[in-house]
Amino acid sequence: MLTALLTWSLFAAPEPLIEVRTVIPDVVVDLRYATDDNFMKKAVYPPTAKCLLLERSVKQLKAAADVLREKGFRLRLYDCYRPHHVQFELWKVMPVPGYVAEPKKGSNHNRGGAVDLGLVTLDGKDVEFPSGYDNFTKAAHHSFTGGTKEARAHRDLLRATMEAAGFKKNGMEWWHYDLPDAFKYPLRDEPF
Repeated sequence: MLTALLTWSLFAAPEPLIEVRTVIPDVVVDLRYATDDNFMKKAVYPPTAKCLLLERSVKQLKAAADVLREKGFRLRLYDCYRPHHVQFELWKVMPVPGYVAEPKKGSNHNRGGAVDLGLVTLDGKDVEFPSGYDNFTKAAHHSFTGGTKEARAHRDLLRATMEAAGFKKNGMEWWHYDLPDAFKYPLRDEPF
């Protein structure tokens, strides 16, 4: 019986990925890897890519979105689930752990357990952060003390809200948040 159960769990289908917009309709989806506005300078996702995450990620993200909405902001999503084969392409250009996960280990994006995001106002206007998205300098770090007071306040509000919703920050990227145990989910390479 135990052997049959273990065998079944090895071949069980992974948890489904949920399109974030179906749960958070006012989220701004700005998937940068479906455009050339990213560090790769080319699209590595199809133009029809959707922001997909594990159900748990979406529930926690909704909790954060609800809090931020009350404070006058909506979420802008830059990256969600990322097919594993794309991780190899990113690594070829930026083989720096902390910024891009080594493909053999995989990224939590490849599991549906990570999200890259920022904020916009309720009417969709950009807000300032200490750096742009995909900026691989110290200005992207949570510990960065430069930039404007307003930019740091936006970064800190996003961090506090995401951590309160159960996410863990990447110290080198103000925009990247993970489920704390995302590594337990399987790497995925499903198309969008």
